[in-house]
Amino acid sequence: MNNKDSRSFLHQAFQIGTPECAVFCAGVAMLLGLLFLWIGFWKTLLIFCLMLLGMFIGGVEDKREWIGEALNRLIPAKPPVSAREPRHGANRAPRRAEPDMEVTPIPEEYHYEEPQE
Repeated sequence: MNNKDSRSFLHQAFQIGTPECAVFCAGVAMLLGLLFLWIGFWKTLLIFCLMLLGMFIGGVEDKREWIGEALNRLIPAKPPVSAREPRHGANRAPRRAEPDMEVTPIPEEYHYEEPQE
């Protein structure tokens, strides 16, 4: 197997829907299952978290910027409220009918009559 064939296999292994990806994911699942059986759930979870921490430390160049962007994606900044638009109906009087405003009558089928005893 030459260098080009190995690159092609690795490229196909990370492309979802290919047989190479199925074999790769099955291998990862088998390794994870064996770790659960050999050392238990919590120790396996600790190893996984430490692996992610190592990937973060080794793979992210500007860690402060990455963390800031991640927090901004999780908790977006509130948009500024302009002075013209009140928030949630604050400082607004209830709407009243104007004298020249036409009142629409309620249709007969919607009238409710009190039951007589």
